[in-house]
Amino acid sequence: MSFSPQLFLTNIKAHDGPAKPSRFEVILPIPNYINSFVGNSILEQLINLPNNIVSSVTDIFSAPQDPASRTTNASLSRYLALQCETAELPGRTIDTHEVKFYGPGFRVPNDSKYSGDINLGFICTNDFYERKLFDRWLEAIHPSDTNNLRFPKGETTRYMCNITIIQYDDFIKKIYSVQLIDAFPIDIASQPLSWSEDNFHRLSVRFAYQRYKVIYEGSYDLAAAASALFGVKAAPFFDRAGNSINNTIGKTLANIF
Repeated sequence: MSFSPQLFLTNIKAHDGPAKPSRFEVILPIPNYINSFVGNSILEQLINLPNNIVSSVTDIFSAPQDPASRTTNASLSRYLALQCETAELPGRTIDTHEVKFYGPGFRVPNDSKYSGDINLGFICTNDFYERKLFDRWLEAIHPSDTNNLRFPKGETTRYMCNITIIQYDDFIKKIYSVQLIDAFPIDIASQPLSWSEDNFHRLSVRFAYQRYKVIYEGSYDLAAAASALFGVKAAPFFDRAGNSINNTIGKTLANIF
């Protein structure tokens, strides 16, 4: 079969065009134990206030969430989502071993292996808040003064969280998501300094995780739409509007487009 450019374009358009790696978002919940080290400024508390009001109302009608998937500092999680400029979708490999009865041997699946750690890249601002946050996160895991490692899943010492990496289409539809289970930072890359460099600082943080699960949502991000239409201050009001509202609007938009 000879290659047909028209057939190729038709096939791509039938699936809404090619997916772009720039259409992503990383949701990084801040554990309560880590948030206690960071602390909230008055500005953060004011920014958090609308989201906290909406959250308190929707939590009454929603099912209980895994503590590892819930942030205790909504403004900081949203801030990190905006500053995160690089991420990656993890891979998975089926481990096999060879068996043989009669004749040639053959391989059978044995176990799953996840593709190592995940690197997240952040743009640093002039207050160096991003570097300070992850410095304190590592310090909370392994204090340098006592060298006593904290228990990762204690009621008051939980430093693990479930990080969600979302891939969007050209609109605001979530077409693929993965959730990293029991993730925590293990490495902060060095940041070179030079008088000849006039660019801005970037921070690379490596996260370990136990496994990941795929979330096939196919819903629309109301917070992103609100930010685009009404500004960033409107986003927290739509951020926790509920899956039922999101899915209803998503189906309506899907019928239109």
